[in-house]
Amino acid sequence: MSKHKKQHFVPKCYLKAWCDPGCPKKQTPYVWVFEKESKSGRRKSPDNIFHEKDMYTVKDKGGKRDLKIEHGLSGLERDFSTTRIKKLDRRRDLDDKEKAIVTMFIAATHTRTKSQLSHMADQWRDMLQSMDRLADQAKTATEEERRYMADISPTSKSQGAHSLTHNQVRQIVDDPVGTTLLPAFAAEAGLLAHLDMAILCTTCRPGFITSDRPCVWFDPEAYKRPPLFSAPALIHDTIEITLPVSPKQCILLNRQGRTGYIDIPVEVVHEFNRRQRFHASEHYVVCENSSNDYWFYEFELPEDSWEKQQGLRENPS
Repeated sequence: MSKHKKQHFVPKCYLKAWCDPGCPKKQTPYVWVFEKESKSGRRKSPDNIFHEKDMYTVKDKGGKRDLKIEHGLSGLERDFSTTRIKKLDRRRDLDDKEKAIVTMFIAATHTRTKSQLSHMADQWRDMLQSMDRLADQAKTATEEERRYMADISPTSKSQGAHSLTHNQVRQIVDDPVGTTLLPAFAAEAGLLAHLDMAILCTTCRPGFITSDRPCVWFDPEAYKRPPLFSAPALIHDTIEITLPVSPKQCILLNRQGRTGYIDIPVEVVHEFNRRQRFHASEHYVVCENSSNDYWFYEFELPEDSWEKQQGLRENPS
C-alpha cells in the first residue's frame, strides 16, 4: 500500500503524445513545459510533471489508504490510450463504447485537475463560513433566537433529504476528492455523452498544445451576455468543449452538429492554442521548444459585447 503515492492530475500516458519527436533514441523522452506567460520552455519527462503525493488517495477512519479512485482513473487512462492509438491516430470511426471512453476521459480530465478540485472546494467554502457563524451565534442565542434559526436552517424539514449538514459541508471543503470528485465526474460524463463529437486534425508544427488544465470550456458567444450568464455552460447551443489528444488532433464537443474528422487550417489551430494557453493554470505543454505570439494575444471587446452595449468601461478579453 506504500506504492502509487505519486499521482498525476494530468495523466502521463496522455502527455506522452507531446514528447519531442527529435529526442535522441538513447535519451528519456521529454515534452517542453512552458510557464503560462513564458515563450521559452524546459525539457521535462511526462513522469515528472503535474503530479501530487496521494492526490486521489482516500483514507478510512483507521487511516488505511484507499486507492479505488486512483486505480479507476488509471483504468480509464489505459482504455483511452488504446482508443487513441487504434482509432484516433488512424482516423477511424469510433463505436459507441469507444465514444463513451473518450467522453468519460474528457469528463475525468476536466474534474480531476488540481485547480478544478480547488475550485469545487472554494464553491462550498462561503457556505461553510456562514454555517460556522450561525453555529457560533447559536452558542449564545436565546431560546427564541434558536427556534428562529432552526426555521430558516437549510436542514429544515422543507429541504428534506436534499439538505447537507454542517459536517458534510466541512468534509466537502476539506476533502473534495473523497466527497465530490466521483459524483462530479459521473454527472458531467452523462451530460457530455449527448454532445456532438468532432476530431479536429492538423499536420502543422508544433500542432495543438496542451496544459495543466487540458479540457477547455469556451463559448464564443458569451461576450454578448451579461456577466451573470457569461460563463460557458451546457444550456447554450454555442458551447465548445475541447481536449487536445495529441499535437495532430483535438476533440471538440459541441451542439452544432459538427462530427467526424475535420482538417482545419493553421490559423484555427493557433486560435485553439490561444484558448488553451489562457485557460492554463500555471503551465502549458508543446512538443517542441517553440511558441507563437498569437497564443498571447488579448482581443479588445467587440462592438456587440454586452459591456459596450451597456456603455460600460472596456476591458480586454
